[in-house]
Amino acid sequence: MRLKYKLYPKYPSGIWRMKITFRIGLVYLPGGLPCFEDFGNLPTDLVCSDALVDGKPASEVLDMIIIPGGSLVESQSVNKKVGHEILKMAEDGKYVLGVCSGFQILAKETDVGRLSTVPITKGGLGLLDAEFKPLICTDRVTATITDKSFITSEVGKEVSGFHCHTYGQILLRKDARTILVSHAKRVNYHKDPQDLVSGVANKEGNVVGIFIHGLLDQNPTIIESITKSLGMNEIDLEAVRRTNAKLLERIKCEVGIATNIQQQKRPSSKTTKLILVTATGSGSGKTFLVAGIAAALKRRGFKVGVIKIGGDIRDTVPALYLIKEPIKPYSSIKIGESGWKPLGEVVDEASKNYDFLIVEGAMSAFTGLLMDKVARPTSTAEVAAALGASTVLVQSCDKEGVEGAVVNTLNYVSLLKRLGVKTTGVILNKARLSYLNDEIKQTMKCAFDNAGVELLGIVPRIEVEGRGMIPEIEIKYEEFGAQAIDAAEKYLNIDAIEKIADAPQLKQIDYAKFTEKFKNLVTNYNLSESEGGKKQSCS
Repeated sequence: MRLKYKLYPKYPSGIWRMKITFRIGLVYLPGGLPCFEDFGNLPTDLVCSDALVDGKPASEVLDMIIIPGGSLVESQSVNKKVGHEILKMAEDGKYVLGVCSGFQILAKETDVGRLSTVPITKGGLGLLDAEFKPLICTDRVTATITDKSFITSEVGKEVSGFHCHTYGQILLRKDARTILVSHAKRVNYHKDPQDLVSGVANKEGNVVGIFIHGLLDQNPTIIESITKSLGMNEIDLEAVRRTNAKLLERIKCEVGIATNIQQQKRPSSKTTKLILVTATGSGSGKTFLVAGIAAALKRRGFKVGVIKIGGDIRDTVPALYLIKEPIKPYSSIKIGESGWKPLGEVVDEASKNYDFLIVEGAMSAFTGLLMDKVARPTSTAEVAAALGASTVLVQSCDKEGVEGAVVNTLNYVSLLKRLGVKTTGVILNKARLSYLNDEIKQTMKCAFDNAGVELLGIVPRIEVEGRGMIPEIEIKYEEFGAQAIDAAEKYLNIDAIEKIADAPQLKQIDYAKFTEKFKNLVTNYNLSESEGGKKQSCS
């Protein structure tokens, strides 16, 4: 029997050096999410657009290839060279695993036309006899193994992970075998428990597509099945994971993929700083601005984490694409019946791993505040108050112009401050800059100074052709990310954002009193009673 490893002299620490003989590739292309999960810390090599590994075709070098999630289908970044190597590996009986978008790449086609009046189909490689249509699921789930493949050997075993997809309805054809079924609680934004097909294999079992993220990270049985299929022992696995650690260190230095934007070095901070980004309504551009801010901070050397209030973790993905960080169980704050983990647990766990946290709100600051008979908190405003968070308010100018946007923002700032929310900054987004002369800008700055908040930037409306810039609608992460970085660096005061960020200070909030205070304020509202302003002349 051929040995798949070799021992070499010891390191000074006494640990044996190991020569890596198992090679596991990770597709690394614009639109992909190579760090959205750890993939069991198995990848040892990157497969880029040239489809080469060590100067040779990937199929000649690799024992297994992983195609990650992301917007690979929408971006169409799996070119002919890469596609050919994936097909060759499958044909040769080697192991091919696609996760989420990678799953769709392996299938026949995907209808990405959510919110379109007609289907918009994108073709795949056809290795799996399946098609996909829109269905949203962002649940943490358990799933049952229903059949064998190179990643599943214990039929009937329960495993866990999470879903984060928009096109999750699978239409199976005759040559597809279901190997995993997820037990989801929420589908298409509603509490609607369903069993969803979430893993499919070809007849031979060497090509697998899964929708469950974190499957290789959270379930030893999956890793055991993979290592057994490959013929790996514990020494082999240790060698692979040492190589993986070096690989991650290398790829995490770049902001995004193929951007040539490198992370600067800075001393690590002893305390974690945090800002919370909320808005006056949906569609304001929170997700776009959070992605840009996160990328700008990473570029400056911060280890940045992004957290979502509520369960729609898809909103964090553009930022995670840029900063190369994974989704974790603490990535979503539970509000009402939506979300993953209570606020206190999220802050405690996230603060151990990051020196700068950005919390993205759900819808408007006050959405959900008047809901009753549900677990509290139910709104972004409550979370901001309970966090003691430095809060930045985003206001879109596309419907009201900058004049209406300023008035609306001042109203929100006043209410938030009177509710005890530490509101420190505002960003005006989607503005028409052509008529904003210095006098108008000074008037706006003075208005916000008097309200006790800093105007952190005025961002123009980003004009793009076609689909691809709106989360949930055929998003292309490489385009979205490039625009977000550019907007943040050009139009936002990142130094000021660094300055206003502060350590989270969890507080005990009486949510019933908080809600009653909100009701009293809106029924007896007087803008002149705003708190925290500097009161200066704007003449």
